[in-house]
Amino acid sequence: AACIIELARRTKCRFGLLGRSPLPELDPLEAETDDAAIKRALLARAKAAGETITPKDLGWRSARIKAAKEIRTTLAAVKAVGGDARYISVDVRDVNALCDEFEALRSLWGPIRGLVHGAGVIQDRRIEDKTDEQFDMVFNTKVGGFWALCAATAQDPLKALCVFSSVAGRAGNVGQSDYSMANEVLNKSAQIESRRRSDCIVKSIAWGPWDGGMVGPDL
Repeated sequence: AACIIELARRTKCRFGLLGRSPLPELDPLEAETDDAAIKRALLARAKAAGETITPKDLGWRSARIKAAKEIRTTLAAVKAVGGDARYISVDVRDVNALCDEFEALRSLWGPIRGLVHGAGVIQDRRIEDKTDEQFDMVFNTKVGGFWALCAATAQDPLKALCVFSSVAGRAGNVGQSDYSMANEVLNKSAQIESRRRSDCIVKSIAWGPWDGGMVGPDL
């Protein structure tokens, strides 16, 4: 989000922001700034409704509220610096859904000129403890998502294509066999795409530990 806001500041472009999270109606709890305060309010809300809520459900509801708040904050920030943005709730791995959403975006704004792929999830486990499902979620979000995005924009005159990779793709990391593999395959996939799109600038950024939410101060 921070990168897109800065890109909007410099270019005044229009952005279709993709994310898996749905964007529900505005919840008054989005005004809260503290996770504990949100959870207390959710507990009080459930109690008033005569509902029993588990710690897992409480965490999920709190996360959903915070995700919606982040989306709305990002949209407002992009517009505040002179850009424009629309949020699209879609699974980046679903090429058919992407094609539908992109067609709607083209009808509004014209052809897609740039693509930034920043989607990624982690399911850190030592390799002997990692399930196939966990591996697939991590690997396919990065790599399958990139391939789906490239397929859905195959006919667009892209001028810039940027993917967020990681130094873990080169150096590895304990518990991140799937994440490391995904990022290095993403790097190579970007190389292939740069040959297919000779008029497009293609960059893969191997992020390290950076101040912006990737890691905490302890790491």
